[in-house]
Amino acid sequence: MHDKQNSVEPPSLPPRLPQNEAELKRTIILLGNRKQVELKTDARRQLESLIGVYPTIKEATLWKRVLRRACQGKFPTVK
Repeated sequence: MHDKQNSVEPPSLPPRLPQNEAELKRTIILLGNRKQVELKTDARRQLESLIGVYPTIKEATLWKRVLRRACQGKFPTVK
């Protein structure tokens, strides 16, 4: 008896987080691209390997914003 249909909200973070600054920068770039278009196979696989899923446009928008804000204090060079 799982009643999850009434509480469906996009998660505020992806299932897996980037482990270093290079991965974080690449994830933010790919999420930005995903917001605008359907990614090609290689980029899609790379994004899936970085965060664990291929996000919807809505998720990509939210996750990019959250990751950029979260990284501002941790990795000051990420813009």
